[in-house]
Amino acid sequence: KLKKYDNYIFFIIVFVISLGMGLCVSVHSGDEIWNFNNAYKIYNGFKMYKDINIIITPLFYYIISFFFKLCGANLFIFRIIGILMYSFLNVLIYWILKEMGVNKKNAFAYLMILHDTIFIMYMNGANYNFLAIAFVLLGILFMIKKYDSWFLQGIAAFLVLFTKQNVGIYYIISTVIITFLISGFNKKSIIKIIKQNTITAILVLINLLIFYYQGILGDFISYTVLGIGEFTKNFHINIFILTIISLEIVIWVLTYFINKKKLFDEITCRNYIILAVFSTVLILVVYPIANEYHICLAVVVLAIALLAIIHNITIKNFNLDKLIFVLGIIFLVKAIIISSLYTSKWLKKAYIDVPFSDPYYGGIIDEKYLDKLRVVDDFIIEEEKKGNNVIILSSEASYYFIPLKINNGIFDLPFKGNLGKDNEAGLIKKISELKNCKILLKNGKLFWQESEEANEYVRNNFTKVGEIENFEIYE
Repeated sequence: KLKKYDNYIFFIIVFVISLGMGLCVSVHSGDEIWNFNNAYKIYNGFKMYKDINIIITPLFYYIISFFFKLCGANLFIFRIIGILMYSFLNVLIYWILKEMGVNKKNAFAYLMILHDTIFIMYMNGANYNFLAIAFVLLGILFMIKKYDSWFLQGIAAFLVLFTKQNVGIYYIISTVIITFLISGFNKKSIIKIIKQNTITAILVLINLLIFYYQGILGDFISYTVLGIGEFTKNFHINIFILTIISLEIVIWVLTYFINKKKLFDEITCRNYIILAVFSTVLILVVYPIANEYHICLAVVVLAIALLAIIHNITIKNFNLDKLIFVLGIIFLVKAIIISSLYTSKWLKKAYIDVPFSDPYYGGIIDEKYLDKLRVVDDFIIEEEKKGNNVIILSSEASYYFIPLKINNGIFDLPFKGNLGKDNEAGLIKKISELKNCKILLKNGKLFWQESEEANEYVRNNFTKVGEIENFEIYE
């Protein structure tokens, strides 16, 4: 049974060992809350792009919306979806390693070792970034198993592109480079590339037509294409990126050596080229936010390539298979213990003494933050009774508006890069048009993506009338 259904069994194992740490995360303003808020707004009837400044392509939110309608919408369900996505990604890693000639026991061992390093990916709930990487791995698996299937590659490219647009572009670039490297620059290769991209283009066009009839096509283009440029101002090179580039050089040297000396059969040698190209192009995932999270995303394919090369050149030849398997068991036991401890902690501290319909059900919220939430939300409710709208021009806005099911559009996530084609000037123009409105500004250091110009505009053109918690109130 284990041999026959190993992919399903290991999916369940990864899900179980990820459960504790995936659930036991404190609720705070960050990627998880911002993504959850967008999904929760869609669940409550607001439209992507038109009502919400979502800046990525929509497939991730389609999936979340489906699960929310099926299971209910709260943070607990959101995190479970995230762990399912992460488990899917891990099984694809395991599957690719097997296709690269690594035996099942060692492939599982490598999976456990990798899990110990990339677990940060599921600590932010469901996330479009690692779903995009999962679809990249699915496409790589298609290419390894059925290299000549331009139809499957067209579908895979669409899945990646409509999960996160820049990763989709990197995926298409990778497939073009691989086709020319393996099949040569000739008519047959060009026709294959055209066919593949035609499938992708048709699927994209169908979705664009749907957006057109929904009346959101212009907003979709504004947020996902025209406004993204502001992100590029924040890029920096660090030691981790230089290390990744060094490892890529190692992979290409070894790949060249493997193909030159024909160390393996023709198909295996070809597969090393596939992994080398994808691992190199996907370094671009760290641009422009080169933090630990994006570095983990960038090195997934690189790690698979390195592990496959190391295993097939050294581990097999030196009969170290059993040692690797023992290491895998050790990492598995470690993961089980950690997951059990975190699950126990979650059961004690989880916010579950509320209805399942409460959006924060299943999260862990510090009592002082919960008190702060209630104070600010009571203020918003009272102002609405007086006929005043309340805007929180801060990275923390989502935290307060989620329980109230209020959507303030672009004001709920007023980040540079999230403002569409009109950028900061457009945000300031919208602020200048506000009537009967109280604006809350954070009275501390701004998050790096927040607009200092917009905050200064409010301070210079509105009157401060008080303070509440860590916010200044302007009208």
